[in-house]
Formats: sequence, structure tokens, C-alpha cells
Amino acid sequence: METKMRKHILLILAIVVSFSVSAQGFLSFYQLRDIVPQTANFQPAFIPNNSFTLGLPTNVGVTVQGDVKLEELLYKAPGQNDLSINFDVLNGVALERNNINVQVDLNALHLGFKTKKGGFHIFSNVRANVDFVYNKDLIEFLANGNSNSIGATLDFTGSTVRIDAFHEVGFGYARKFLNEKLVVGGRIKLVTGMYHASIEEDAGLRLTTDANDYSWQVQVQNGTVNTAGFGFFGDSDDEGSDMSSYMVSNGNRTVAFDIGAKYKPLHWLEVEAAVNDIGKINWTDEVRNYNTEDTDFTFTGIDLRNQDETADAIQDSLTNKFTSNETQNEFSTTMARRMYLSTSVYLTPNDRFSLLYFKRDALSHMKANYALAYNHKFDKFVVGVLGSMRGENDFNFGANLGTNIGPVQLYLAMDNVLVTNKPEQYSKADFRFGLNLMFGYKKWFKKPDVVDLDEL
Repeated sequence: METKMRKHILLILAIVVSFSVSAQGFLSFYQLRDIVPQTANFQPAFIPNNSFTLGLPTNVGVTVQGDVKLEELLYKAPGQNDLSINFDVLNGVALERNNINVQVDLNALHLGFKTKKGGFHIFSNVRANVDFVYNKDLIEFLANGNSNSIGATLDFTGSTVRIDAFHEVGFGYARKFLNEKLVVGGRIKLVTGMYHASIEEDAGLRLTTDANDYSWQVQVQNGTVNTAGFGFFGDSDDEGSDMSSYMVSNGNRTVAFDIGAKYKPLHWLEVEAAVNDIGKINWTDEVRNYNTEDTDFTFTGIDLRNQDETADAIQDSLTNKFTSNETQNEFSTTMARRMYLSTSVYLTPNDRFSLLYFKRDALSHMKANYALAYNHKFDKFVVGVLGSMRGENDFNFGANLGTNIGPVQLYLAMDNVLVTNKPEQYSKADFRFGLNLMFGYKKWFKKPDVVDLDEL
């Protein structure tokens, strides 16, 4: 009965993935689970398999993901060597809503200890994120101006950007319950924001071109850009030491939380859930706001006679239509929450199939990520593969490897290994690697699994 149920669940997982997969994000690394201690950054309920762990500051993760391939973003004209952004090409492939996301993570420290009922760890991370959303009308305007929109409106509302850089230090604890069928974990962390820039998500900009006299009707609402920390790059009076001091400690702080759980109701079935980065950063230091008052005006053109610099004259004429100011008002931003859901089926204790879901809420309407994965655990290491489809023709194939060779652990995970061959043909690149020192691994083996060399 259980074997038949396992087959049915595997079939359902395969069908769901084949019809609904869009992309992958952090999922290959997530599949290393309890083998690699840094996976606790995504699922606090993961407990390492050894007594003591020291994570060195060599653990790095980089993710670049978007709705445009590199060969569509950067263009090289025939016979030319220079690359440039070709908006005509981008316009031809643009969706109604497009995303580009870049994330860089550095695990500066991970110190972990395992107990009979669970484990706890101390950690320090530095993280940076860039999220850019643009709509079809923005690319159309950059490619063709308003020439294709006479008598119509170009609506740039919804195009926005968010940049975050912060470091976090904290404490995590996970504990087993119900005869080890249930594991619940949580982390509390002090987050210090270093840099931030964002456009108000309800900001609006519309351009309507009259079909009779070709005049422009321009509407602007909630045109505010909030920043923190970027003043150091523009003010020559700011000393380098002041910037270093600001990055290490400032008033842009909050307390954030990660929570997670995994439950194994049957020996071959396991479900998991985690929500990370629950918190809100209050930006109070090195804050600047660039504000444009709401406006609605008609631009009928200018007289270019006796004008030496045509472009400057047009720019000055448009600029005079806007009323703007700079302030230093404090503001707050919700951290980009990361949610993981997973269902795993164990064919054997060492063979696992998983369906994973990942969603990151940096901006509204960001796409979810799905993957179907398989991992096999050997004596000294674990290997895995996973695959997904993005659209009809973009196939992502990922792989991971984690080792336990003596006290030194190495790991590597990639969500799209195909990008190493022809990177220009893909819109996704993700890799994570690192080195840990791990001790006391055999202590937690069941006695029959430990070979006594004296008895051989």
C-alpha cells in the first residue's frame, strides 16, 4: 500500500513540475539540507550531522535571474567588438512585466553545535540585493520614443527598482519532537542596513501624445526616491573612515526572525516549510529623499530658433515643469521575505525526490520558483540534480555536491549548470560554494552504522 502511494505522489510531483515550473532560485543549495550547515540560512529546522561546525568566511552565493537572456540584453553589431544595450532587441522580447534580480550573500561566520534533541548556531552574514521591474511601455519608449504611441498613452507605472545591502548577526536553535518526526527551528538576528534605494511602489508616470498637435500630456504621482548610505559616493567631504564606521555600525537597525519546520509523518514522506527575513528596517542614518510633486501638465514644444544646444534646451524646458526637493526624512522598508515549501519522497533512506517552491517578496508580483530534484547520499558525500522549465524553450538543469571528508567539508551548488557552456543563451545563473571545518560526525551515527576496526 505504501509503495503504491509513493508512486502516485511521484507521478503527481512530475506532472505539477512539467506544467507549472518557471525558474529556480537557491533550490539546488537548499537540497543539501542537513549536510551543509549554511542551509539553515533558508530553513532554520535543518540540524547539521556533526557535533561542532566552524564555517569559514569562504561561503559565497551569487544569483542573477531575469526575464531576458544575456544575448538579448547586450548586443554586438556585425563587424564590431563593443557590446551595448540594444533597446530594439529588448523591446522585441519584453513581456508586459519583466524582472531582473541580483543577489550576493557572504556567510562571514557560522559556529554550530549539535545536541541530543537538536542544535544551535551563531552566524554572521553580509547580503546585497538588486531588484528591477520594468513594463513593456518603458522599453517601447526607450526603443522608439513616442512615435508608435500617437493618440495613445504610455504608462510607466509599475516600473520600479529596489537596492538593499545589510549585514546580520544572530542566534538559531532547532529541536526535535514526536520521536524525531517533527523538527521546529527559529532564528533571531540583529540586522544593520548599509545601503538602500527604492522608488515608491505606488509612483506613477504617464505620457499621452495628442494625435492632432502632437503635444505631450504628462502625469506624475508619488514621485519619491528614498535612499540611505549613497551620500558617501557623491560627497567629497565624506572621509573614507566615516564610511567604514557607518557600514559597521549605524542606526539603520531592526530585529528580524526566521522560522521553519519539517515533519515526517511516514518514514518515506517529509514536508517542510520556512519563512525567512520577517522584519522591517528603520532607515535613520545617512538618509536622503528625492521628491517630485504630483503634477499634470501639457508640453507643446519649444522654439528652437537661436538655440545653440538643442538637447539642453529641451531638457531645461521639461525640467522647469517639475517641482522637486530633497529631504532627509526617516523611512522604513519591509525586508524581502523568503518562503520555502517542500515535499520529499524517500525511495530508500539515501534516495530522495523533492518538489520545491520558493517565493521572494522584494517587490509586488515577483514570480515564484519551482523545481523537481533528486539527491543520493553516499558514505562521505551527497550528490543531487534538479531541473525546471522557464517558458517553452528555456530549460534549467542544476546540480549539487556536499562532502564530509575528514574535518574539511566542501560544497558546491548550481541552479543552472548549462550556463557554464553558453551563458549568453540563458537568463539564469546561480552558484554557491564554501568550506567548513566539521568535527564529531560519527558520534551521531547509529551504532550498527559505525564500523569498529578492532573487530575486523
